[in-house]
Amino acid sequence: MRYRNRNLAALLLAPALLAAGAGCARFNTFYNARKAFTTAEIVREDRLKQGQDPATPTPQQAQEYQRCVKKCQIILDEYPGHPLTDDALFLMAKAYHRLESHRMAITQLNLLISNFPATPHLEEALYLQAVSHLLVGDAAGSGSYLSQLEQAFPESEFQAEALRVGGENALALEAWADARDRFRDYLDLHAGREEAAAVGNKLARCFWELGEFEEARARLEAVVAVDGDKGQLFDARLLQARCLTRLGRHDEADGLVSQLKEEAELYGKDGVTALAQAEILIARDKPEEAAALLEALPAEWRAGEVPARLAEMLGGIYLSQWKIEEARGQYRDALRNANVLQDEERCRRLDAELNRYLAADQRLGTAAEDQKPALRLTMANVLLFALERPRLALDAYLEVAAAPDSAAAVRGLYGAALVYRDHLGLPDSAAVHLARLQDEYPESPQAFVLREGEQGDLYTYLTGLEARRREMELAAGTTPDAGPGAVEATGPGGERPAPPPEAGGRRSHWRDRKLQARG
Repeated sequence: MRYRNRNLAALLLAPALLAAGAGCARFNTFYNARKAFTTAEIVREDRLKQGQDPATPTPQQAQEYQRCVKKCQIILDEYPGHPLTDDALFLMAKAYHRLESHRMAITQLNLLISNFPATPHLEEALYLQAVSHLLVGDAAGSGSYLSQLEQAFPESEFQAEALRVGGENALALEAWADARDRFRDYLDLHAGREEAAAVGNKLARCFWELGEFEEARARLEAVVAVDGDKGQLFDARLLQARCLTRLGRHDEADGLVSQLKEEAELYGKDGVTALAQAEILIARDKPEEAAALLEALPAEWRAGEVPARLAEMLGGIYLSQWKIEEARGQYRDALRNANVLQDEERCRRLDAELNRYLAADQRLGTAAEDQKPALRLTMANVLLFALERPRLALDAYLEVAAAPDSAAAVRGLYGAALVYRDHLGLPDSAAVHLARLQDEYPESPQAFVLREGEQGDLYTYLTGLEARRREMELAAGTTPDAGPGAVEATGPGGERPAPPPEAGGRRSHWRDRKLQARG
């Protein structure tokens, strides 16, 4: 690089420069900055050779990097406009980067790129900007600098690292497929690089998140086969065991977890190893044993991701045992650290639906008689569509079907028919309830759907019902806000209709069976 040549020239011309006084001081200052940086880098390279993580500098390294920063700052402060200014800015940015002061590195690189667009350090500066922005959580900014690097230097020696950083960006954004493709390309082209094991672990995580468990297992097998950082290898083997569980290879997973339990304390991984063991028990259809293991987990193991993942598993077990209040509590605890959950969306949905069910159940005991059918409908719908308890839902629908409130009764009949037909495989029982619905409530939205099927325009029918209701109210001299017995323009399950579709469209989603029973 340019400053290396200048260092050499400065040494060759040392006698002449001594006579120059101030000029010599400038070169000596930069020489000492460079020397301090090089001294710290030698320690870093030794740590890499020993298989250690060099990211955080040792106290000795930090001292040398800080000395480099101070020397570079002298050049910027005392010799403004000097030809070494861009060299000093670049070297200072690299020292800040090594000190993990990434925002300071970004500041110096911004000054370099904006004031010296033709600097010979531009290629590496763009790469360092991409890395630094990623490390401060700005994945979009990092991606922008990677794009500039690719456009300005298509043959850059940093393209391998650009692939890796691009994968890191996608990983940070949870764009798993993009991250997978970038990491895979990196390993295809640069399998021999020092970072290959770490990249392989991240690629396996992408496969895991995408549900590609066999691909994840195979990649982890390759990672484990290469000697490297022991903590990293432990994590790889642990995820490998979880993949084996997902693939139904329970004996292999169990054997691997048994080995890992003996080492877990060394890496502070007792908790996550116990979670992997619980996953195997659940997969073997032993929820009681899994629950006992999770409930007895020592407090000192419940750190990091463990509490949320433990709560997610216990929530599922309690729900299967119909301990719904306990399940609701576990899902609530799990959502406190939602980003580590196996299925965040499911946890949120079940938390919300259990809240609905328990709230309706609590109100049912003190509610007026005319309010109880609506509450039972809510409970029945949650039981059927969220908690997958069709027989319990059927009991609730049949109770509603016997209610004196015709609007609730028709929905109860329809819900009962759905359960018989779609969940219990009893079409004759479903036909009995549907016939009763047609006979007793011929003008109901549910009856209309039964008569017209997919060809019926439910929205037009509902708005027509509403119009007729209003005409009857006006003729009777009543206000448009009719009493509780009035017919409303609602969907088959009691929902208000959405705005009409554009010409040629059809509101077919009103016929979705999940909506048709909702109260």
